[in-house]
Amino acid sequence: MEIETPQEPQRLSALYQYHNAPEVAPAHGLEYDDAVHPHSDKFPAFTETPAYDPTNYKGKPAFPSDNRPPRIIFGMKIRTFLLVSAAMLCVVVGAAVGGAVGGRSVRNNVISMSNARASNATPTTSATTTPAYSAATPTYEPSNACSNATLYTSSYAAGLTGSATAAGLNFTALCDVSNPLASTKATNITEAYVYSFQDCIETCASYNYLHEDKNCTVAVYRPARARPANCYIGTLTGVTASQLGADRGTDVALLASL
Repeated sequence: MEIETPQEPQRLSALYQYHNAPEVAPAHGLEYDDAVHPHSDKFPAFTETPAYDPTNYKGKPAFPSDNRPPRIIFGMKIRTFLLVSAAMLCVVVGAAVGGAVGGRSVRNNVISMSNARASNATPTTSATTTPAYSAATPTYEPSNACSNATLYTSSYAAGLTGSATAAGLNFTALCDVSNPLASTKATNITEAYVYSFQDCIETCASYNYLHEDKNCTVAVYRPARARPANCYIGTLTGVTASQLGADRGTDVALLASL
């Protein structure tokens, strides 16, 4: 029988030639060479990294999303703020349009009501005003009252101490007789517009009283005459009632004689 001699351990790679770590007795079959197995469990083996070629990069970015914080306006994101603003704008525009339409409708209603009230009030106003205006416009007509063949004493005689006849203040009233001042011998003193036969006599008496004589001897009153005169006074001596003819609507006062 041939006796096998033990084999010497194989030489390790240069990486393990010099070290101060504890050694383990090698056993057959457990050896390995770093040249064959570059990834040693004792020392890592580095290989050269290939050059980076951008054209061969087809993948997605390591951070596909933007991690920046969102923009905030009045406590809302931009999209939310825009939606809320659009909604509020629609509400404001709608309110403005509705207010304009409503205001125009109200104004038209007010105008219609005002016109209706004005048309209804017009007849009442005219009916109320017309009688008051008519009542406030009185008309006066000269009186044609006359007491024939009566003695009339002027009111100026109240303060006299002597005779009213002597002062030229007594007159005889004659109704519906002819006008003695139409004679060519008569002298017209003045004329006036009065409302009664007595007023016409007082006009003649006042002339005598103020002049302290008896120059006014005749007063003629024609009530139907229009303005400017219906009373005429003058002087005519020697005239009597029997000398006057008939003339309806003409009243005459002759100065009484002593």
